[in-house]
Amino acid sequence: MITADILLFVRVAETLSFKEAAQQLRLSPSQASKRIASLEEDLHTRLIYRSPRSISLTGAGETLLAHYRRIHDMVEEARVAVENLNNEPLGRLRFSVPTCLGAALLPALYRDFSKRYPGIMLDAHTSEKCVDIVAGGYDVVIRVAQKLTDSTLTARRLATSPLVVAAAPSYLGERGVPAHPTELSRHSCLGLATAKQAIWQFRTPNGKLAVPVVWSAVTDNNLALVVAACSGLGFVYVPQAVIANELRQGVLQQVLADFCKGIEWGVYAMYSGRTPTRGAAAFIDFVRQQLPNLDRIERWPTAPNHAAAEVPLGR
Repeated sequence: MITADILLFVRVAETLSFKEAAQQLRLSPSQASKRIASLEEDLHTRLIYRSPRSISLTGAGETLLAHYRRIHDMVEEARVAVENLNNEPLGRLRFSVPTCLGAALLPALYRDFSKRYPGIMLDAHTSEKCVDIVAGGYDVVIRVAQKLTDSTLTARRLATSPLVVAAAPSYLGERGVPAHPTELSRHSCLGLATAKQAIWQFRTPNGKLAVPVVWSAVTDNNLALVVAACSGLGFVYVPQAVIANELRQGVLQQVLADFCKGIEWGVYAMYSGRTPTRGAAAFIDFVRQQLPNLDRIERWPTAPNHAAAEVPLGR
């Protein structure tokens, strides 16, 4: 049994896609399929059910994946133990963070965190997707979620963030300010393509209220949603942390605040194993300290004016 083949199996098991797993490991789908077939032959058992439209794990495949996770946790704990022998964290720190938080935090990470921990090389990934920490080789992942579903990981809540409905003043001036959540069905709403349903949840004195909305545009990341909302294209319904600076500046304006009370999402740091690496622990503490300042972090800094220093053409 070859280590590379186990890694390939894990990527296929996590993504449930030969194509995606092959792309991650720079293989062709046919090579990936043949290597998994060879692994199954070596083990004398089928690991993956294949059909023209989908794949799924067999009982043996689930067992192998579970054992791999335990082995990975042991390796991570050993790495943490060795890393703790050093006074300062060293090496590459691979992390993933949602797009809007990344746009706010990355400048501070590259400027201040790197100055504080010069031995750490930051390897950033920004996405709204729930990336696979183990298969992707991430030391830590920051997630903004109402509920976490992966019970195999360790999660640390760094902050909570209430949900807010907001739009640009230009949109509100043209289309009006809704007085009740049900009025949103007549407005332009912006959403994530990953959302299963175009339904926004609110709270009223009579209990929970589910409001169907119509997407006027969808995208796969919150940063694009913020840009669209700031441009006056419609409403967003997102955790306040996502648009804290835009709200403070008045670029976006919150509405329906009374119907969002008590609806909160968490900002979590997630990692594999029981203890984060020294580098990941330092990163988590730095992010936790930065989160209360999100409303004061300029996501779109004004470019310096160098016009006075420009030399006219022809001279």
